[in-house]
Parts: sequence; structure tokens; C-alpha cells
Amino acid sequence: MIAPDSAGRLMAKIAAGVPGTAGAAHVRATIAAYYASYAEDEPDLDARAALFAPGCRFEDPAGRVVAEDREALRHFFTQVVPDGWTFRFRLERVAVVGDEAVSTSVLTVHGPGRTPVEAIIDAHWVFASNGLVAGVRTFFDEEALRDL
Repeated sequence: MIAPDSAGRLMAKIAAGVPGTAGAAHVRATIAAYYASYAEDEPDLDARAALFAPGCRFEDPAGRVVAEDREALRHFFTQVVPDGWTFRFRLERVAVVGDEAVSTSVLTVHGPGRTPVEAIIDAHWVFASNGLVAGVRTFFDEEALRDL
């Protein structure tokens, strides 16, 4: 717990003072729902797609636009991944400031005939005023990858 007179309390107050319409609890729940939609026993593409605004933008990784609307995003989620590959996420942390957030997750990727890999993925999220995800930019590099 942060002491009432600590520098951390002041920093938390400053971050909490940034205006936002979605609310921190909603942002955290939406990001958690996104990663939960990849559940190995029951992945839920419909639930995942419903989290995004119709005109959303998704960059994976940042600078590589894979979708600029919900339909293209659905295509990315279903058609771009090779058959037999699995993606499993473990959400580690979410930091929320206003209608934006940064998440850190650990991704495990399995592909037929390939060595599985674990990757630390940081993502920047932007939320629309209606609470839907307006944009995501993921960040990872070779330093974030580890063969299993």
C-alpha cells in the first residue's frame, strides 16, 4: 500500500486525474476479456470482435496495420493465422490513464513442426467514448522472444 504522504500517492493522483469516459474498471475488464477470448478450451472470436469499435485500428506489431475496421480485424483473427497454430495469452499487468491503457501479457505460440515460443507482448490500447476499443498497437521484438 502506498503511504498517504508518499511520492507514489501524488503520482497516482496525477494519473487518476486524467479525464476519460470509459472508466478504469471498464478498460481493465475489456482488456482482460480480450485475452480471455483466446482460452484454449473455448476460444471466443465473437466475444473478442464485439470488444472493438466498427472503425477500429489494429497494428501488430506497431507500424504494421493489420486492420482498420472490425471486419478486417475478424479476418486477421481467423484467416491470417496458419491452421493448427495456437495462441495463448497470460495477462500480467494493465496500466490505465484516461481512455488509454498499456498491457503486458505473455503469449505462448505453438505451430505444427515448430519449436513453441513465449513472447512478452506490450500493447497500447485506446478506447472510444462508447467504451469499445478504438485502437491497439502491440510491441514486441527479438529480446521479448524465448524458445520453449
